[in-house]
Amino acid sequence: MKRNFISFSLLACCFLGSKAWANPGMVTPGNSSPSPAGMDAGAAVPNEDESGRIIIPAIPGVPKIFLPDIGIAGDFAFEKNNLPKTDPRYAAIDQQPKIRDGQAVFFSPIDPFTNAQFTIDIPQGGAANIEEAWVHFNKLPGDTAVRLGRFLPQFGLLDLMNTFQLPMYNRPNAIANYLSPDGLIGTGAEVNFYVPNPWDLNLKADLNAVRGDVLGGTNNLDLAYLSTLDYSQDAFRTGSFETGVSVAQGPSPVGRSETLVEPYFQLQYAASQRRVWTWSTEGMLADRHGQGDENFKQGVYSFLDYNFALRYHVGFLADLADQAVAPYGRQLTIGPNATWFVSDNTRLRIQYTHTTPLGDMRPNETISFQATFSLGNLKQLS
Repeated sequence: MKRNFISFSLLACCFLGSKAWANPGMVTPGNSSPSPAGMDAGAAVPNEDESGRIIIPAIPGVPKIFLPDIGIAGDFAFEKNNLPKTDPRYAAIDQQPKIRDGQAVFFSPIDPFTNAQFTIDIPQGGAANIEEAWVHFNKLPGDTAVRLGRFLPQFGLLDLMNTFQLPMYNRPNAIANYLSPDGLIGTGAEVNFYVPNPWDLNLKADLNAVRGDVLGGTNNLDLAYLSTLDYSQDAFRTGSFETGVSVAQGPSPVGRSETLVEPYFQLQYAASQRRVWTWSTEGMLADRHGQGDENFKQGVYSFLDYNFALRYHVGFLADLADQAVAPYGRQLTIGPNATWFVSDNTRLRIQYTHTTPLGDMRPNETISFQATFSLGNLKQLS
């Protein structure tokens, strides 16, 4: 009888020990502590491990494991132009196959109210750099969202697109001459919100305060300010219409400061899912202080795209732009192109570009071939 009692006691001890080992966070009678007032009996409470450190349980709704969506993109290109080697615009590297850009993107929700993204950019002939690193609070009161860090600010129709995402081979000169061929990248804060109005229009505002080098200037001590007012609505039952204006003011790369005004509109009509027309137009009015007679510059481009059979696009670009730096003048560029989306992750394009000359220069005619791809969970070509 006594032997059976001892055996039963040993089995009970082993069972309780195994449960405590499998559940290290379980509170046992020997180390229990009073629960905080008002806390549910079943709620997790901070506990101490053997070293005395406090163990804080995970916050509900927050992932315990970091598994970001990852996207990798590449942009390969080859072009031939008619410029002779004696022309100052001739560059041998432009006549060679090249990797124009590479990019790796890491995106993940932090919690139900916050997203984060980290982007590494590897430009042609340059060192890798951090293109984006931001957190986005997207569910604030009043339909407001806030982004902090380094990011692509909303400015016109194309600035949120990387070069390999554009519907044409290069960013149009009308805006590239002032926003850089790669668009704007700012470090600071962005606020986006719906603008209440008595007509219940879909009117949104985007405000940015970023470091002063966003427009290409070298003054990082001052801030640059960017704002966009955007309106959109459905059109033609199966299409859409968007219009707005973006304004930027900050240190200039060629003078003391500059003000840029960029009105835009985009009209899309879908005759069917397999036949979609998109017409996009943007203008640029630039006031660059300290340039005398060259203070005021302007430009405009228009691009018409026809998407048929889902994977095929044909487009035509007309681009009229004042040169932002010497030699000054106005150039017209026309560029028909054709694009084939081999898949959602691979795209091939051919484009012919004709640019009128400045002064006694000869016209520049270029044939460009482009292949872009993206890998991973992020569909960067869409």
